[in-house]
Amino acid sequence: MSKRDLEKELLRIRQDADKLATKESAKLLKAYKRALERIKKQIADIYMEYDITGDLGLGKIHRFSVLSKLEKELLKLAQELGAEDILLTGDIVEKTFKETYYKTAYILDKGIETGISFAILKPEFVKAAINMPIEGKRFSDRIWDNKSKLVARVRDSVERALIDGTDIRKLAKEITNDFGSSIYESQRLISTEVARAHTMAQEEIYHNSGVVQKVMWNATLEDNTCEECQALDGQIFDLDGDRPEIPLHPNCRCVFIPVVDGWSPSRRRDQESGEIIEYKNYQQWLKDKNIDY
Repeated sequence: MSKRDLEKELLRIRQDADKLATKESAKLLKAYKRALERIKKQIADIYMEYDITGDLGLGKIHRFSVLSKLEKELLKLAQELGAEDILLTGDIVEKTFKETYYKTAYILDKGIETGISFAILKPEFVKAAINMPIEGKRFSDRIWDNKSKLVARVRDSVERALIDGTDIRKLAKEITNDFGSSIYESQRLISTEVARAHTMAQEEIYHNSGVVQKVMWNATLEDNTCEECQALDGQIFDLDGDRPEIPLHPNCRCVFIPVVDGWSPSRRRDQESGEIIEYKNYQQWLKDKNIDY
């Protein structure tokens, strides 16, 4: 087996992480849809109660009362969505970190005759890694920022509609777009955090393995490769040297592939017995290493 096989196996880890994120984030989409329907219903009730038409807006006094009531509901929904978003994103990122860490260790270990060095993950280490602030903010902070923007967007859309007497169908479309923007931001954040967790987990293995000295930038998973990533594709860097960070940008799907001489997952030397043995599948490898996550 070749270096190309090593690359394929490591890229598959990232692809599996993306599939997990897509599957699990569907739960968040459902939560957004439920919240959107609740807001639409409340707005429909407002239009019926005050008989708002395209020719008649809402007076200043009534408008203030309506907006205050609506804002309370929006804040309540934002709290519910934010809590669910944080829980879901945290779960996806934690699973990504653990899966990436151990699968990367397995792939390298099975192809090196002497095996590699790595530590068993401790829960507190994983929590600290995935909650590490980036530019002063944790992923949970960014989620709350997103929900605050959603509240502001919807409130502004409704206030303009109440002043202008906007048709309810037009307002419903505007609010749907407001929610759509928030959903996109949530999905982009999940994608970026998955990339960050994947990279951190692999970096941990690479540095502790004892067999990786260099890494190669790989941009083959990018849907629309940007100029920066395209220019870096195939470049080799010293593991401990200065190099660009992954993710390089939101939705970045680039990966660092280790440059390892002699990787060949056919037979390897057992570290305890010294015998040359056939390499195991992933589940058997986990069992033999007493790894349970």
